[in-house]
Amino acid sequence: MTDKLTRLELEDKIAELKKQNEILRSQLSAQNQQKKGQKESLVEQNKVADGYIHTILDNMGDSVFVKDDKSRLVLVNDAFCKMFGLPREEIMGKTLAEHVPPDERESFLKIDSQVLADGKENINEETLTVRGAETMIISTRKSRYVDASGKRFLVGVVRDITASKKAEQALKQSEMRLIELNATKDKLFSIMGHDLRAPLNNILGLSELLIERVRKSDTGKSAEYLEIIKVSVKNTLALLDNLLNWAKSQTGEINYKPEKIDLSTTIRHVIELLDPIARTKNISLSQIASEGIEIYTDERMLKTILRNLISNAIKFTKSGGSIIVSVVLEQNQVQFSVSDNGLGIKEEVSKKLFKMSANTSSLGTANEKGSGLGLALCKEFVKKLGGDIWLKSKEGDGSDFRFTLPLNSPE
Repeated sequence: MTDKLTRLELEDKIAELKKQNEILRSQLSAQNQQKKGQKESLVEQNKVADGYIHTILDNMGDSVFVKDDKSRLVLVNDAFCKMFGLPREEIMGKTLAEHVPPDERESFLKIDSQVLADGKENINEETLTVRGAETMIISTRKSRYVDASGKRFLVGVVRDITASKKAEQALKQSEMRLIELNATKDKLFSIMGHDLRAPLNNILGLSELLIERVRKSDTGKSAEYLEIIKVSVKNTLALLDNLLNWAKSQTGEINYKPEKIDLSTTIRHVIELLDPIARTKNISLSQIASEGIEIYTDERMLKTILRNLISNAIKFTKSGGSIIVSVVLEQNQVQFSVSDNGLGIKEEVSKKLFKMSANTSSLGTANEKGSGLGLALCKEFVKKLGGDIWLKSKEGDGSDFRFTLPLNSPE
């Protein structure tokens, strides 16, 4: 038997090899097809997963973003795009540094770099104005994420806290207002419990003395007592008027009725009302002529302001002193001045004079008692009339209360 294969045997061998090759190809093709199907399935699954992620993120109220290690955006949700007023395709792959003021860009990128480097979470609050829109207050929370390959990403959540900050501020203001109202309430109770009772008790006591003197026909003393009673009644009525006016101003019940008035006439009426009280202390009360100056304002409020300022001047001016009321025309407003050569006011006291909650009342030159309500009411009314009020004074050298009012009504 020979070792060499015959031609027929070689042909059979080749045919067998071809057959095995076809089987291998078929198997390889099937494997490739299976791998392709698995790959397509994986891609499809990834697409579905990405869809779920975007859907979840887009339904979140907060703005969410993901940045790469170069601070470039690789993922954002709809809330983020809406907050910045930019379409998704315009901001993807960018740092947004161009939308930050030049003087803030360095710190803007520095925070990102720091979180990516040390992995420490950063929480920051700041104001943000996007494309000239309304400024809002935002809270940004940034943290680091490292994937399986070791690549670092910055994950951030931005929350608009404008409403909560405004609510917080409103609450603080409300608390301050409550403190002021409580202080005012205590002050009013003090006025009603002491300052209002004292003159009424004086009137009662003087009335009893007057009755006794009338019985004895001592007309000289009777006239003196009657004058004191008249002054006491006027002061008490002024205090009651202040209390009622202030209470109405706090509750919004006071009516503002502007009208054209002649200042000289208005000032004269107030001086005529208070001159008898000034004369009991031998104080000269006068006005510098202001004929021809007219103003459109609420006369009743203006008279209340002048009456309180003049009464305050009488209280702190010694016997033989003088008080001058003047008006100066200044473009579209007038400046009023009530000047005296009385005791003057310490600087630390003058800073508190117009506050209702401050206990700044003190005895006058004739031991007159006061409530401290008058000047607070003056400030309320001057403000309502569209003006401003202030004081120039030096202890021992008199006081000069000034206030301005517009020529025309502020409303």
